[in-house]
Amino acid sequence: MTDHYISQNTIKESFNILTTSELNYDTEFFYFLILKHAGIDQYNFISVADDQFKNKIFEATKMLAWLFLNDENSKDKKARNNFINPFHMSSWENQPSESLRLWSATRLMNNIFGGGKQWRNIVVSNEQDPNLVKLKHDYLNFFDNMQSKFPLDVVSIWLFRFTKFPQEVSQSKINSNFYDFFNFFPNEKEFFFSTKKNVTLTFSDSPTDPAYIRELIGNPPKNPDWLEENRNVDFVNVSNQSDIYNTFQGFNNSQATSIKSELYYKNLLEFANQAILMGPPGTSKSYVASNLSNSFDCTKRIQFHPQYSYQDFIGGKILDNGKISDEKGEFITFLEQAIDNPTDSFLLIIEEINRANVSQVFGELIQLLDRGEVLSLGFNGKSRNYSLPINLKIIGTMNTTDRTVGRIDYAIKRRFYQIYFGPNYEILVDNVTLKDNEFSVADLLQKINSNLVATLNNKEMVIGHAIFLSDRVKNVVDDKFVWSISNFSDLFNYVVVPIIQDYCNGNTELINNVIGESLQNQLQGDDFVNAVNEYLTK
Repeated sequence: MTDHYISQNTIKESFNILTTSELNYDTEFFYFLILKHAGIDQYNFISVADDQFKNKIFEATKMLAWLFLNDENSKDKKARNNFINPFHMSSWENQPSESLRLWSATRLMNNIFGGGKQWRNIVVSNEQDPNLVKLKHDYLNFFDNMQSKFPLDVVSIWLFRFTKFPQEVSQSKINSNFYDFFNFFPNEKEFFFSTKKNVTLTFSDSPTDPAYIRELIGNPPKNPDWLEENRNVDFVNVSNQSDIYNTFQGFNNSQATSIKSELYYKNLLEFANQAILMGPPGTSKSYVASNLSNSFDCTKRIQFHPQYSYQDFIGGKILDNGKISDEKGEFITFLEQAIDNPTDSFLLIIEEINRANVSQVFGELIQLLDRGEVLSLGFNGKSRNYSLPINLKIIGTMNTTDRTVGRIDYAIKRRFYQIYFGPNYEILVDNVTLKDNEFSVADLLQKINSNLVATLNNKEMVIGHAIFLSDRVKNVVDDKFVWSISNFSDLFNYVVVPIIQDYCNGNTELINNVIGESLQNQLQGDDFVNAVNEYLTK
């Protein structure tokens, strides 16, 4: 299997942005990331004297700041200029003079816990034991004056500059592993980072030589021979260069990303036999069901609605030309096809399954959902035994925000796997952009949804990602969705805002809590862009 590495061009792009962006709190944020990886949070005290804590400090410093690969270099307490603060790479000025090992073990700890005034606003010590520390409850207030959020793609790419990947991955996957490495909570993600696209992620089958990255930074003023002296130190006595690169983690970690494959759902359905895909509108429930149907020989789609009945689904007596006869319903007809063709695969998709009176519609056939049960039904004087064969699978979709219908009762729901679909911001990060990259669509939707949940105290009252996946703006070359600001502002003004107004029942105060006043005014062009960017920075 060929290893993959983030390409030299992508790393250079990230370096250029890190060295030209106006990122204040560069030192504090560098330290903060290291502390987060070591496990510090605002909820529990952690011992800074613990060896595990110290090892985590060193590990995070190495991943973020080290400029070499030869492990002896990182352990050398006499080494100078072997690491650099990635948020202050435009200059060697005010960079640590100690080696990475010495700095992470002593200087960093002294700066944070030895009386640095700014850190009193971020961390607090236990009154009985000063070695026990945690973040203050209002620690984010210290960073309130950030000039701009940190570019997530740039920072996460830098973190994995010396990493080999078993396969090429998406930017959202790299972002997700960055968050995992630093133990970020959702509120911290939204506060510190922008998911706006800044670089083009590409991969190479050969790694980037650390010497190239050091050349981008240049010689330290007090060490003019640094580049030349260290040009070939990384691969000394190493037969295979790839062996000293980090290995990317998370491919088998289901929590590393919320994007699940079609194969995942196919295997789940194969085992469960029937499932309800449930969640807010626009979260790809019908899309996944439709994709799954491609792997079946025969698919039938039924739309439930309040007037849909047992007679429509199972069957019943009808009057035809003055004669009463039994008419088989849609489900029975499809079920017979599955029974009579055991070598073919059949899928029944019931859209909006909760919009009908499900118990009445299924009637006595509820028991067949247990599989293995047999029920005799008669039509026009002929009886037949029915059971649900293994070659028939059932998918229901359910909109959890629909307040016009009741819940499906327990007798039905317990016989289905219930798979929840929420807004998926990773899909937006990887696939949706604006033509001139004015802001991140993922950031906009995530903030709206966070405000909706906080305002309405209901996790179901959110907006799905699929609303931004319109075929009208799909690029046929790379299957990405690229919006002009004109089309996007129309979508926002005439689709997104009305949904928010409906969720809030037209209550002006609630709507203001979600999107403020400006974004309700059907803005266009630069006015719309400025209003969104102002909204995202609040």
